[in-house]
Amino acid sequence: MSRLITYLRVPRFAYRVPRFACNQGFSMLLALLLLAAGVSAQTPPAEYRCVVCNGVITKQAAVIDGKLYHPECFRCAECGGVIHDEYVKDAAGKYYHRRCLEQRKQVICAYCNQPITEGNYTEFQNKIYHEACYRKFVAPRCVICGETLGDAFITDFWGNRFHPEHAEQYPVCEACGRLVWKNGVELGGGLWLCPLCSKLSVNDAEKARRLLEETREELATLGIVVRTLGLRVELATREVLDKGRVKEGHSHAFAHVKWKSGGQGVGDEMATIQALDGLPEDMLRGVIAHELMHVWQHENGADGTPLEVREGSANWAASLIYSRMQTQRGQFYLGGLEKSQDPVYGKGYRDVAAYADQHGVDGVLKMMKNEK
Repeated sequence: MSRLITYLRVPRFAYRVPRFACNQGFSMLLALLLLAAGVSAQTPPAEYRCVVCNGVITKQAAVIDGKLYHPECFRCAECGGVIHDEYVKDAAGKYYHRRCLEQRKQVICAYCNQPITEGNYTEFQNKIYHEACYRKFVAPRCVICGETLGDAFITDFWGNRFHPEHAEQYPVCEACGRLVWKNGVELGGGLWLCPLCSKLSVNDAEKARRLLEETREELATLGIVVRTLGLRVELATREVLDKGRVKEGHSHAFAHVKWKSGGQGVGDEMATIQALDGLPEDMLRGVIAHELMHVWQHENGADGTPLEVREGSANWAASLIYSRMQTQRGQFYLGGLEKSQDPVYGKGYRDVAAYADQHGVDGVLKMMKNEK
């Protein structure tokens, strides 16, 4: 309920002469006026002070709920403007312009900070918006076409959101899982890299050789020691890797170990890791670790173990490298191993990883060699 401000003109003697010098009749009249306004009817003081600034009121006082204010000190708790005539008071005892309190009670758009008066609004992430503000400025948009996303959309590992139909229109980056919808690089055989991953591609033989040695040393520090002396890496096309797929009957999408024919002893053989040309450096490290585990299996007579154990342990060796990267990309590669539904590479990895959690690296190697 709104109220009107009561204004009283303060007598000049009230701030010019001591209290006891006041005209008794006038003081009594002022006391009656203040009593009517709710101010104490005791003998008025020589000075009237504002309850806000504590300054002396010399001319006119606004009387609100029995308290005196400079007219310019009585202000709205919402907008801060001076209240000149009509005011309203809320349950907490604060004073407002009527329009300000009414606006305060309305729903305010989190984008434009204006009241939502039409009744319809959109709620998103615990905030409320005008429908127009939401559609134009706030609504999530597809990273591919730029249009507003509806209730059904896909979010990739990196937080990119897009319409479901785009997943059918564009290939997926083999290294990071992003959709490749522009400026992609094809690796052959339907494999693609997005622009971000293609910038990290390894196309140089010397760099690949360095990565082989670094990864070999890193595995050795973890207890997986590969002893083959004649070990090298070469970058190969997808067509070359496909030959290994036909020969062995399972996937060789990214790499394959090729042994030199002839000789039975470890020292008499040479191994070449053929890795797909163009893979990003961090991914290639894991791929090399996978193939180094196959070399270890060959050195230790574990070639006859079930395929899911051989490939599962090779993926497990790659996971050891990825987990030490401590990067988002490393976490993405790990997630790919853990979520794979492939019965050989996925389930095999999870079985070996679970075994390693219980028995450690040495336990896995002994299991592979059928040792107790």
